[in-house]
Amino acid sequence: MSTFSREFRFRAGLAALFLVAALAQPTIMVAGATPAAASFGISTGKGIDACGLMNNTARAQAFWQNTPYNNIGVYIGGSAAACPTNSASFVSSLVSMGWGIMPLWVGPQAPCTSYGSRFSSNTTTAYSQGKNEAIASYNKLISLGMSTDNTPVIYDLEAFDTSNSGCLSAAKAFIRGWTEQLHVAPAQKAGVYGSSCASGLGSYASNSPAPDFIHGADWDGITSTSNMACISTGNWTLHQRHKQYQGGHSETWNGVTVSVDSDCSNGPVYPAGDTANQGCV
Repeated sequence: MSTFSREFRFRAGLAALFLVAALAQPTIMVAGATPAAASFGISTGKGIDACGLMNNTARAQAFWQNTPYNNIGVYIGGSAAACPTNSASFVSSLVSMGWGIMPLWVGPQAPCTSYGSRFSSNTTTAYSQGKNEAIASYNKLISLGMSTDNTPVIYDLEAFDTSNSGCLSAAKAFIRGWTEQLHVAPAQKAGVYGSSCASGLGSYASNSPAPDFIHGADWDGITSTSNMACISTGNWTLHQRHKQYQGGHSETWNGVTVSVDSDCSNGPVYPAGDTANQGCV
């Protein structure tokens, strides 16, 4: 793996606060850009997410110091979250190190799955449940001491049978509720994580409003966020993509070994981004 100097990444992070274009309105098409808000920036760097790093400042530091990584997925809560953080001090320590945070909310899953926590197959109910999850994530941001002003929050929606039209309709309604509620002032940026093909990500482009950005799992080993299976190249084009290009595998940095997923970004992170394009755009 190649590495980037800490000085470069520090300066890149400062530059991103002022120079990187932000998402202006909820849209999936290219639009006029505005300066980044104080609580987010656009990252074009690499990142990781791993339960093994949650609530462990020393491990997070090991994966930050002289590594290729700029961003870290942080599980902030939800009924299906395996390793949520309840520690404001942990989040604060990540920000102090310089990490760009990708907040992940893992709530109820699609009704046609076997998960213990599922949303309704009734689209009206699913819509309301999506709104409720957005409210819960907003409250968790506050409890973790995070700003809520344009902060990106990602709903983790795992794979389901997208050929089941009723299940897909419920998922679309749920994500519409999630997105609409996060847009209530003080608005957050609504993201969705899932398999780029098997979580119906592409179908949410037709929602009104559509999610502000996506975090697609497409384990093809290709870092470019523009290359994502089942996602139209014409959707989510304005710094609106994170891509998980490799699934769980072990990595060792600074003597610490953790099983991680690998991400590449061209999208929003909290509280600031970077300009260290590592083949992600």
